[in-house]
This record gives sequence, structure tokens and C-alpha cells, in this order.
Amino acid sequence: MYFRRVRITVVGAGIFGVTAALELARRAHAVRLVDAGPIPHPLAASTDVSKVVRLEYGADEDYLSMMEEALDGWRRWNRDLGGELFHESGVLFLRRTPLAPGTFEGNSFAQLVRRGHAPEELDAEAVAARFPAWRAGAYPHGFFHARGGWVESGRVVARLAAEARARGVEIHEGRRCTRLVDDGARVAGVELDGGERLDAEGVIVAAGSWTHHLLPWLAPHLRSNGMPVFHLRPADPEPFRAERFPVFGADITATGYYGFPLHPTEGVVKIANHGVGRAMSAAAMEPNAPERTVTGEETARLRAFLAETFPALVAAPIVHTRVCVYSDTWDGHFWIAADPARPGLVVAAGGSGHAYKFAPLLGGLIADAADGAESPRLAKFRWRPEVRPVRTEEEARHS
Repeated sequence: MYFRRVRITVVGAGIFGVTAALELARRAHAVRLVDAGPIPHPLAASTDVSKVVRLEYGADEDYLSMMEEALDGWRRWNRDLGGELFHESGVLFLRRTPLAPGTFEGNSFAQLVRRGHAPEELDAEAVAARFPAWRAGAYPHGFFHARGGWVESGRVVARLAAEARARGVEIHEGRRCTRLVDDGARVAGVELDGGERLDAEGVIVAAGSWTHHLLPWLAPHLRSNGMPVFHLRPADPEPFRAERFPVFGADITATGYYGFPLHPTEGVVKIANHGVGRAMSAAAMEPNAPERTVTGEETARLRAFLAETFPALVAAPIVHTRVCVYSDTWDGHFWIAADPARPGLVVAAGGSGHAYKFAPLLGGLIADAADGAESPRLAKFRWRPEVRPVRTEEEARHS
């Protein structure tokens, strides 16, 4: 497919922006990538030591189909990006009640089997034998799926940025975009702090939880919600190594908690919450904002969860915390679309806490939106201000 070469500025170098810049450069566009911080930005949702890669999406076959392709992409990146960034440890989803239809785990298991995958259903005895860190009998129903695992998220962003630079992308780190430039007919570039103007024929705003602050007309449609993240150092690391402690969801739609095996270099177990979170103001988008601190209440809830689930971690020191700020849409689906009221502008945001795993596909989707190319998958992520359901459609999300 041929695309006319144009100058495109991408605002935001998280996983949306960096994959978009790389794919646009591959399509021979002239690309600038602008980010307010270093890359990876320490406050971005894309940062931290790990993100989940899972095929499990309840009854949503669209996402499962996408993840089948993305999984192949992660394996390809392991070959092509110079090192193992994706760790295929498998994923474990356990719950307190059976895998019934209508539950996230039950729907996920059924969809996986229907599409030819081989998840292993587990009972309490199998859980106790294979995964000794879990409190015996607390989560007696679930399954293990060997396809999936986790990625070294911050390292992936850094490596993709280096690849983009090698392909000719002009990267501006430590430069904040303050406004779009409009020539009266279309968006014609961006203005940076200090007044510098970068002219462009197309602008992609992929600024994560900053997006609707830069583009205030999106404030009714995108929200910033903060989720607590904890790194714990176990006294005995052995039960938490990947072969006995894969990526997990612990009755996730009821508790919100998920986590990772012992990190091979950091020596920590990361546990976070994929739930309602707490609303984050515009002030929280700034470094050192008090809202970016995990609260005592959030820590107490974690300790209660550990007591019910992982006894060996109850007294483990918490060596690091952060608040991961989601860019949420009302329905939980991404927002990747041209702005119908502002020619030249594409928005790629609304990751809703589950976009990272799709990284090998995101760049192509965003570039298709920028190029005006046909892409049936973009219908799910269209410009949709009229959509405002009561709760997210992403089935794993605790609400």
C-alpha cells in the first residue's frame, strides 16, 4: 500500500506514541516524536518494570484475536530488538467460585478452548501442588495458560525509541507540548514550551493521561484514574520464581489484584490493582504531585489481600510504590481516531489500563488512522462521544 510522505508530529512517547512513530517512519513519513520527560517518562503508564501479556479477555473475541497476533509480535521483538524483553511465563487466573459462564475466568476459558488454545483447568489440589505461595484452598477454581506472560515495559519503550531514532525519527525529549497550532483550515503543528513551533501536516496526540488536559474538548470522554502499584521483597524468593508463581489474577473482577513473578534482576514481586482507582486532577500530571503517592488506605487494602492470598508476603517490605494513571474511556476500549472537527489531528489514547500488551499492533492501528487507511479493527476504537455506558466493557476490570 502506498502512502503519500508527509511530516507528522507525534506528541507523547509512551507505548502508543513510540509504536506510532516507528510505524510511520517505516511507511516513509517524516516523523517527530515529542515528550515532556525523558524516554521512558517516569510518570507514564507505560513505565515501570513489567506489564502483563495475556490472551484472556472474557467473551470479547475481538481482543483475543488481536492478542493472538500481538503474542507473535512479542516473540518477534524478542528476536529483533536485541534481548529477551517478553518473558513467556504463562498466566494463572484463579477465583473463589467455579468457572461459570458469565464470569471473566469462565468466559475466558471457554473462548480459549473454542479458538484452539489449551488452558489447563485447576482445582484446589492442583493449585496447592503447583503454586505453593497461594494460601491453600483460598482460590480453588481457575486455570493456567502457558501462552502469555509479561514484558519489561520501561525497557521496551526505551528500545523502541532507539529503533525509531535509528529509522530517522527526530526525537525531542524534555519538551512539553503546550498547544496545537491551527492555520484556520487544519491542525498545522504544535507549539512547545518556550514558544518553539514545529510545523506538520499531521499531528498525533498520544499523551496518555495528559491527553484530555492538552485537548480539553476530550475531557467528557477521557478520565484519569490512579491505581496503586507495589513492589515487595520476599524473605524467601523461591516460591515466587516464575515456574511456581506466574503472572496472576486473583479473582480479579472481585479484588482487582494481579501481579508478577519475582523480577529476575530487581528481586521484587510486583502487585497492582486493576480496579476503579481514584480520580486524578490535572495537578497530578506534574512531577512530585502529592496525588502520585500511594495512600495508607491503599497499602492497608493490599496487606489485607496478602493475608488472604499470599501469607509469605504479609510481612514483606514494600520497597517501591507508584500510582499508575490510566487514561480511561467510558467503555474501556481505546480511542484511536481522527478528530472529525479538526482536520490534521489524530488522537491515540484511552488505554484504560490494558493497552500495553497490544504494543506490536498499536503502531499499525495508529498509523492507519493517520493515513486514512481502511482498518476494520479501528471501528472498535472510533471517535465515539455518544458512548457512555455505566461500566467498562473490559471484563477483567474490577468495578
